[in-house]
Amino acid sequence: MKRIKWEQLVILLLAIGLAFLSIYSYRNDVRYGLDLQGGVHLVLHAEPIEKTAEETATEEKKETTETTETKETSETPATEETTPPPTTTETDNTVTNEDMEALEPKKLTVEDLEKARSVLEKRINSLGVSETSISIQGNDRLIVDIPGFSDIDQAKKIIGKLAVLTFKDEAGSVIVDGKDLKNASFAFQAVKDGGTREPVVQLEWNAAGKKKFADGTAANVGKTIKIFLDEEELMAPTVNEAITDGNAVITFGGAKNEDAIRSAQETAALLRGGSLPLKLTFLEERIVGPSLGKDTINNTKIGAIVAILAVMLYMIICYKMFGVIGAFALLLYAFLYLGFLLAIRSVFSLPAIGAAILSIGGAVDSNVIVFERIKEDYKTGRTLFSSVSSGFAHGWTAIFDSNFAMILAMIVLWSLGTPTIKGFAITLISGIVAALITSYFFTRFILNVIAITNPKINEKLFGLKR
Repeated sequence: MKRIKWEQLVILLLAIGLAFLSIYSYRNDVRYGLDLQGGVHLVLHAEPIEKTAEETATEEKKETTETTETKETSETPATEETTPPPTTTETDNTVTNEDMEALEPKKLTVEDLEKARSVLEKRINSLGVSETSISIQGNDRLIVDIPGFSDIDQAKKIIGKLAVLTFKDEAGSVIVDGKDLKNASFAFQAVKDGGTREPVVQLEWNAAGKKKFADGTAANVGKTIKIFLDEEELMAPTVNEAITDGNAVITFGGAKNEDAIRSAQETAALLRGGSLPLKLTFLEERIVGPSLGKDTINNTKIGAIVAILAVMLYMIICYKMFGVIGAFALLLYAFLYLGFLLAIRSVFSLPAIGAAILSIGGAVDSNVIVFERIKEDYKTGRTLFSSVSSGFAHGWTAIFDSNFAMILAMIVLWSLGTPTIKGFAITLISGIVAALITSYFFTRFILNVIAITNPKINEKLFGLKR
């Protein structure tokens, strides 16, 4: 039954509208990789955190208490004769597995490295740098690339801290620590009534943290509670009354002091990101200049336009009116492709450009397969409408199978590869999807309309032969 499938046009217009919205929204916020705009490159060595003397003493005290309780429970009055233990002059030097584990240094695990990577991402993203690339190299290294960022000292200050927050009383006992911290946010707040608004970090505790904080402040009314970030004392306020609502504020002073504001922002970012499970040491730190630069970005844009125009000209020469349809399909593909890449906030880098070039070839290939199939079926005596239907029915199967196999391969690359490889994979997948949408909904719709409204077409105009 010959009918124009208007639903294909509706889906196509919807895709065009979404692409236009994406391009309009993000036209001034295109993200470039480290190789295009430069930035900070850091290489970090990870190692387990050694326990402090206080933690070790606490654990030893706990073990001693448990051992004493076990002995008291096991001691019972003797009611039967017992055989005296055999005497021996040899010393038992047997080392148990537990002793060996205690002697061996703690080893890094994949989970530790992944958690450290996640914490670093949260810290850097809190400062408004969202294009960060953090990858794991080997068994004990983290590679951090921050495109468009030039303050290497600030980056090191944010990345290198363990960010262990503790509240201690005057005796040095821990009242509450960062393990019970739910959120930390930067704000300006008047610390005193009628006073100026100062940069502060507002702390929000979980249920356990609220109780600990309330009990700790109630037990220390009239005394000071010191707040530490790692081993650095941030402040030591005096407790006037018990704080039962769980609200805690760290002040930094100086409403117009840029250093105070930056310190408050960095502290909030550190606490919000969480404490590091590993100790990180900087092995390499450098500012990376753009290897391609703005000139290359502009040349790439010009090259892409020239390449698309050259392909369009080639298709028109080889396939005539079919080529004209294919040329418009290629323009629509480029529009949808750009909109999709901007919508998913893809980072444009050298590998991404390579993937985009490959996907252009795939977009042309899908139309060429269909056009050749239509020409072959038309030669056998079929009508144009029958040839178009047959061409898409048979050609689309090959197109979909090959592109689906490519998408599967890219998914594997994305799941196992480094951030650079992931960028290549997601860019190529986006191009394949845009090409399939263009071929199925645009090219097929236009050819169906032509075949139904013009059954007797000019064969020379379309390059067709009986």
